[in-house]
Amino acid sequence: MKNLKTLSILFLSLLIISCSSNDDDGGGSAPEAEFKATIKGGTFGDNYTSTFGSYYTDTSAGITIVITDANQNVVRVFLNDKGGFDSGVNKIIGEIDNNGFYTGVVIRDQAEEISYNSTEGNINLQENKKNPASDSGRLISGTFNVTTVSNTASIVTMTGSFKNIAY
Repeated sequence: MKNLKTLSILFLSLLIISCSSNDDDGGGSAPEAEFKATIKGGTFGDNYTSTFGSYYTDTSAGITIVITDANQNVVRVFLNDKGGFDSGVNKIIGEIDNNGFYTGVVIRDQAEEISYNSTEGNINLQENKKNPASDSGRLISGTFNVTTVSNTASIVTMTGSFKNIAY
């Protein structure tokens, strides 16, 4: 009888442990990241559509988002800490935070080897939510309207959006 009781307790314990585990430990999946931009001017021509290729982020100085498009062109978005990163925050190009970090954009035409640095515009953060794929991660989304210039004084404008970028 004692063995049956011990076996019953062991079985019940095993059942409780296996049923009590949950999927809230980062086991979910994040929505797919998106990036869409229309670039006009300079080496990009009249109406270049930048389509998403890949990205990575760095949070050592605010949030830096580096997007490589399908044609290997690179867009770097630098978001300083001023005002935070919540929904509705408007980041102004050229604005510097208390740590000396700035908000800006650099567009790199890889084929022509020309970089365009932002001179004016803004980045409007539309959403900042928990990343279901990471316990401490976040997903950020927003829109942008930026004017840039190259070292040869070519002016390029870029408008578009990014969505579900993990950081």
